[in-house]
Amino acid sequence: MRKSAIESHQKRDENNTSTSPDGETFPLPAASDYDMENRRLQKLAKEQRLMGREVVVVMGVGFVGAVMAGVVADSTDRETGEPNYFVIGMQRPSPRSYWKIPYLNRGVAPVEAEDPEVAPLIERNVKEKQTLTASFSFEALALADVVVVDVQCDYYTRMPWAMCETVTRISKPWKTA
Repeated sequence: MRKSAIESHQKRDENNTSTSPDGETFPLPAASDYDMENRRLQKLAKEQRLMGREVVVVMGVGFVGAVMAGVVADSTDRETGEPNYFVIGMQRPSPRSYWKIPYLNRGVAPVEAEDPEVAPLIERNVKEKQTLTASFSFEALALADVVVVDVQCDYYTRMPWAMCETVTRISKPWKTA
């Protein structure tokens, strides 16, 4: 993202912080944070590709996206048992939702789910398998072999579950898990 776009985005945000439902406050990234974040993502993608994994970017890490990111990050090759993918959960750095990024990077699910496997799934993929990370940088898209878009689309304001889900295949077919 160009610095002018980053700066104008931050000027629109009144308090430059994001507060989680638990009350923890996180400062939104400053323009100077993007270079370091982009280098981190490039290093991770390079390391993961050397292990034979494709890079999947899941845009939006809310109720649908966080679970999608965890499921893809948890998939393994049937023969070797090795992970198929490295997943970057990407969330725009807004006051409403930026807190999801540090939560995910700690291995904490940013959503409450009825399925009791969601929280352990996220934790396992971040802490043990190291096949899942989260980022605020749109530059993650340049590293992707696959992009999954899971963002809320308010087609019907009385139907909050109305979601858009799109999978964009950038290279070869999906590996069979």
